[in-house]
Amino acid sequence: MQNWNTKQTPRGTEEFTIPEYSVAEISRVINKTMEGRFPVVRVKGEVSDLSRSPRGHLYFSLKEQNHALSAIMWSSTANRLGNKLGSILKEGSEISALGKVTTYSGSSRYQIIVNDLDFAGEGAILAQIEELRQRLVQEGVFSLQKEEELPLFPDVIGVVTSPTGSVIRDILHRLNERFPRRVIVWPVAVQGDNCPPEVVQAIRGFNELSSSGRIPRPDLIIVARGGGSFSDLVGFNDENVVREVAQSQIPIISAVGHETDHTLIDLAANKRAPTPTAAAEFAVRVRVELVNGMETLQGRIMEGTRMALHNKKQRISDVSKRLPLKENLFHFRDQQLDGLYSRLPRAMRTHFQKKGTILSECSSRLSVPRILFESNIKFKSLKKGLSATNLSERVNISSDRLETLFDLSEKHITTYLKKRKLNVKTLRRMTDGLGYKNTLNRGFAVVRQDNVPVTKLERLKKGKEIEVEWRDGKVNIPT
Repeated sequence: MQNWNTKQTPRGTEEFTIPEYSVAEISRVINKTMEGRFPVVRVKGEVSDLSRSPRGHLYFSLKEQNHALSAIMWSSTANRLGNKLGSILKEGSEISALGKVTTYSGSSRYQIIVNDLDFAGEGAILAQIEELRQRLVQEGVFSLQKEEELPLFPDVIGVVTSPTGSVIRDILHRLNERFPRRVIVWPVAVQGDNCPPEVVQAIRGFNELSSSGRIPRPDLIIVARGGGSFSDLVGFNDENVVREVAQSQIPIISAVGHETDHTLIDLAANKRAPTPTAAAEFAVRVRVELVNGMETLQGRIMEGTRMALHNKKQRISDVSKRLPLKENLFHFRDQQLDGLYSRLPRAMRTHFQKKGTILSECSSRLSVPRILFESNIKFKSLKKGLSATNLSERVNISSDRLETLFDLSEKHITTYLKKRKLNVKTLRRMTDGLGYKNTLNRGFAVVRQDNVPVTKLERLKKGKEIEVEWRDGKVNIPT
């Protein structure tokens, strides 16, 4: 723009002349000034009033407290950024936009044309944390620990925290209230650059301790820190800290921040506690409650045992009432025995009388004693022959004879087959020698007519073909 001009008046005074511009001129000058002053800038702010035009252009504002800057991203830039745009450019997210500042004469406003963008401040850190979380999930790091691995009654508890804060006092106070245990504190920095390496060293050091050493190995580890800003808790999202927590052989309870705070070690630990005090409650049971519970269980066991014995006794009593008296169990049998005893002499006399009658009948059938004697001799002879020993010998002899006969028959069959094969070979040689094929090999031929050999000329029929066979083939010849 030009400076104001002056001119002399007749009285010798100066009069100022204000230049006049058109609206378009003023707009062009302002636009040129803005673009010349801010050709490439990076602006940080919170996204608001995000919208997309039908042509794909994105319009939004970058806000910071009571200030706002209009922003526009052309559709070509939005297509180029692709998936990155969808994860960063969201309502309320804090971003860092790269572009140039220009003006829009249609509404007399200035704006930034965005060519690239990224997270800014806590948003950038959150993006890195989310990227790390997804990578660790794919590696299966968060599946290494199980909540059920927490010990029921830990003898020694290791605490990784600052030794001077209120966190360790709250943990010790709650442990003493519930169930006093031996506590070993490994002092670490709970924020800043020293926090991740010191926490890693503490967890690794607890795992390397021996159970029988001067400092016993803890049965449980509590990693604790009080509340704080987002940046104060960043150390517990460190990759090395998360991996060390996941690989720990000692179960770990994570108690970092307040209930609304979440860190990556919460996913890697065996259990997450909303506060350090809650971590102490998760670590041990209430001793008084355990004692009362044991007394309750003991009372229930005693009452159950008493009721069981009472029920068994009542059952035995009910069953015994259904059984007859022991004096009556043998009365019936005694009566049966008396009856059998009284009938025994008469039954024996009857039995001997029947046997005597049978014996008399048998003796009457024997003509003379000599026949009985001879029969006795024959019977002994037959009995001797039918003894088990003689039968076994006879079976063995018969078996040997059968095997001998089998061997002889096999030899005879083999010899017979050999003779038959020799006869067949001899007959084959004779047929080969007497057959007409050998004669053909010596230069002769066979003449056939109607498939009948013609051995004389007078048998040849005129007007019919004859077949002549030589050694190497046949041919038909008309007559």
